[in-house]
Amino acid sequence: MIGRTALIAVALAASVGTTEAQPLQSPTQADTCAVVPAQEMQDFAMLNTIMVEPKKFNSLADLLKVLPPEAMTKFATMQKVAAERQAKDWPWLCRYASENAAVLKSGVRPKVIFIGDSITENWILGDPSLFSSTVLDRGIGGQTTPQILLRFYQDVVALRPQVVHIMAGTNDISGNTGAVTDEAIVQNIRAMIDIAKANGINVVLASITPSKQFIARPNVDPSPRIAAVNRALVKLAVERKVTYVDYFPALADSKGGLGDALGNDGLHPNRDGYAAMRLLTDKAIKRAARK
Repeated sequence: MIGRTALIAVALAASVGTTEAQPLQSPTQADTCAVVPAQEMQDFAMLNTIMVEPKKFNSLADLLKVLPPEAMTKFATMQKVAAERQAKDWPWLCRYASENAAVLKSGVRPKVIFIGDSITENWILGDPSLFSSTVLDRGIGGQTTPQILLRFYQDVVALRPQVVHIMAGTNDISGNTGAVTDEAIVQNIRAMIDIAKANGINVVLASITPSKQFIARPNVDPSPRIAAVNRALVKLAVERKVTYVDYFPALADSKGGLGDALGNDGLHPNRDGYAAMRLLTDKAIKRAARK
């Protein structure tokens, strides 16, 4: 007996006649990645710049006071666009596709690629002198370790850097893509390290930076989980024989949160925060490059 699904398939096949089937071709980059509008990127830059300027926000209300009047409308639009994009391109493989193509076309091998979430994405604004044509920023705000892992080959391995700096986990703890265990966070980062090492790329593994409060979730204290994941990352670095850089002591206050002078919202470093990280970053990259 032919099932209902099979009968539907037969009927559909009959309806298109006997034309020879065409081979299914892989789409081109142009087919899969629409150009991100310049205005959207300007809006991203505007919000990220506010995050790195040395000002203090104790609450979401304080942050709203310093935003330009049109910012909230733009932010709402950006959230809608981001949700639509995530439904089609969950890890946002298209975010750096054109920049990666330019790097590959140039034939120049990057010295270092920084990959991570918003703390990495904002880094180029917070400390622009760190980056260059051979030191690249591949951070995407809001991303969790599974998203970063999915784009790790495209945004890191394919470009053949000498060193990759991995910083991730904050948004996993925040639950941006759902509840996740500490073990799963570490396993995703382990996979990134293993992929890098298998491709001859030296690794700098960074600690999660301190926070006592996510501004969008003021009743949640993430500091115990941050401390627990960081302890696991230290063990992972030893196990995998990679360079570990601990930013926590340079940024934390006496309560385990981000120091008031070093961040604006209790989570993201500002320019002063990135300055406090810089010496540690430079030393870690030099150590990794010698391995």
